[in-house]
This record gives sequence, structure tokens and C-alpha cells, in this order.
Amino acid sequence: MSTYSGSCHCGSVEFQVDTDLGDPVRCNCSFCIRRGALLQKVSANLFRVTRGDESLTRYGSRDFSDHYFCSQCGIHTFTRSRRNSENAVVVSVACLNGVDPESLVPRLFDGAKLL
Repeated sequence: MSTYSGSCHCGSVEFQVDTDLGDPVRCNCSFCIRRGALLQKVSANLFRVTRGDESLTRYGSRDFSDHYFCSQCGIHTFTRSRRNSENAVVVSVACLNGVDPESLVPRLFDGAKLL
């Protein structure tokens, strides 16, 4: 497991996440499919916003998730997920510094069935 730093496009929001990037996913829900997002889920205790809490804007599409965006540049940085008694954070891999999202092989997460 490594610690990765990440940010939105303008740098107003910064975060750190501890992960091995071993299980990236592409979700097929109507929200994620439009963004083309590559995602990595971690336990909430492995994720930290280090700067810019005040710049985050929340979009809650369902009772089980809240999506967070930078209010300055509009980049989706992460989602807080609460499903099946699990408290997790789903990070946008494209926001991680030094990570080439194209080098990862994601599995499909069938988020469409949750809607």
C-alpha cells in the first residue's frame, strides 16, 4: 500500500489516500458513465482531505453516496459511499498525482442496478 496525493484541476482541493490501486473500477451508473471516471474505493479511514474543505461542493445522487466537486474548477475528486454498513471513499484515479489511469485495468462495477 502506498500513500498518494491528489487534487482537483485548479489545486483548491487536495487530498491523500492510502491504497494499492489493486481494484480500480469503471461504474456504469448514469452519473459515472457520463464522466468516464476510473475509480478506486478505500475505507474512509484511509482518505484525508488536506486542503480545501471549504471549496468542496456536494452532489448527492442517492441515499448511499455523496459526490464531491471543487467549486472553483468543477472537477469531481471523490465520493463518500455508505452501503451495506460500509463507510468508504471512492477516489477519482485521474486526480491522483503521478498515476497513469490508462495503465490500470479496471473491472466493471454494475452501479446501474443500484438505481
